[in-house]
This record gives sequence, structure tokens and C-alpha cells, in this order.
Amino acid sequence: MMREEPWQTAEVCGPTKAQGIKKPAVVGALLKKAKHPLLVVGSQALTENTGKKSMIDYFIEFSTAAKIPIVATANTITAFKEKGFDNAYSYGAMEITGRLQDHDWMVASKKGPHDLVMTYGFPYYMEWLMLSALINFSPHIKTVSLGRYYQPHATWSFPNLKKQNWNDALKEILTLSGGSK
Repeated sequence: MMREEPWQTAEVCGPTKAQGIKKPAVVGALLKKAKHPLLVVGSQALTENTGKKSMIDYFIEFSTAAKIPIVATANTITAFKEKGFDNAYSYGAMEITGRLQDHDWMVASKKGPHDLVMTYGFPYYMEWLMLSALINFSPHIKTVSLGRYYQPHATWSFPNLKKQNWNDALKEILTLSGGSK
């Protein structure tokens, strides 16, 4: 059995590492179980795509299908607002990481604190630090890294994937959440 390794091999985490997402159905199951999921999107979503669709369009469709609010960091909020998407909120990357450590904080709804946080679009080292803070100081939150590279500080992360395999996995997650096929 092959172990997942951090994309930046010098990054060494603590005694526990993220479980590898072997099948996108794992993310679908986590979404069904979660009461108040949240999607945190960084600035790399502005320049990346999944197949022929921009990551911003992908996350709008994903958020709408799964009924998940989005926190957009940096100038990413502008892209969501320009597309008329109103379920996105603006926070800095470190600010949202700090807020999520508060067990009673919630971004939009008054339904309760977030129990599942999915991340995408940050420089590898920054996402590493964000996830490290959440795993160590927010035991009430499960985290999922949706990026192509293995993030050992998440609860769940894709292993290091080729672009096409990652695109296929994201399409399947969208389908599982009720989005387009």
C-alpha cells in the first residue's frame, strides 16, 4: 500500500496525517454527513480551471448544488460578485482561519458552527499553515483539501494527482453534490 507524501517533501507534520481521498464519493459522504459545511477559496482559483470551466464557475455551481456558503479570500470575492453570486463572503485567509477556531462562529447562517471546511486555491505553504491551525485548535471541524497536491494537515486530502485525474475527481464531486453532469 502506497502512503501519501506531502508535495513539498521537507514539510513534516505531526503524528497524524490526512487520509487520502481515493474516491470522490468520500467527499460526497462527508458533505451528506456535515450539518454546516463551508468552502474557503483562495486567489489561485482566479487562474486555474477544471477542464473547460474556470474554478470560480465550478465553485459557484458546487456551492449552489450543495447549498454551501463560500468564503473568498484576497481579491477572489470580486470574481464571485461579478458573476452575480451572492453566497460568497470576504475574509482574509488568516482571519478566516482564526474565526473558525471559535466553536460558536458561523459565516452566514444562524444554524450553528461549521463542522466541515473545504479549502482550495492557496499557495501550498499557506494552506499548510491554515490547515495546521485548524487541525490543532479546532477539533470540532473536519477539513478537506480540494487541491491537486496532498496536504497532510487536512483531515482528508487528495493524494498528489495529475491534472486530468484531479479534473475527473472534481467533476464527480460536483455530480455527487447534485450539480451538472
